[in-house]
Amino acid sequence: MMIGNRVRGAAWAAMLAALPAAGRLLGGALGQGCGHPLACRVAGLVLLAVVVRAAAVTGRYLAVYGKTGPGRGFGELDRLVTEGPYSCMRHPMHFFLAWLPLAVALLLASPGAVLVALLEAALVLALAVTLDERESIARFGDEYLAYRRRVPAFNPSPHCLAKALGPRPPKHSREPRR
Repeated sequence: MMIGNRVRGAAWAAMLAALPAAGRLLGGALGQGCGHPLACRVAGLVLLAVVVRAAAVTGRYLAVYGKTGPGRGFGELDRLVTEGPYSCMRHPMHFFLAWLPLAVALLLASPGAVLVALLEAALVLALAVTLDERESIARFGDEYLAYRRRVPAFNPSPHCLAKALGPRPPKHSREPRR
């Protein structure tokens, strides 16, 4: 079962929209705010910058190396991407995007929102290794299964994280694999 980009977008919108409500609902039990709101908000901005940068880098790798046809951008990939951050982690975009709700929760400086954001991050990571893995196996077959044996789903090593935050490949880098 393939999940379309509209459904994925709606799920992300719902997760992010739930954070302010979670902060209000859980505020009484966990406290109304961050002990140091400015520190929480600065941490949220830093984390948001990291997430946006990693999404830009990993998204460009998918757009450049994941399509052999003339279309670029997001959509159906017709080639398994194993370059850049995808050489050391199967789901680098999911790994970083999982922390987007936490960045928003820190910006809200709400302990309730932080708790819900951590649960949402766990959900995103779990879905990446279940639903996306199934889609990738269906799309790329044995090539993906071999890739899965070589490369972990998530790899928080400094070397791998640096690849996801490093330079984006140029738009014209679409070279055939050797």
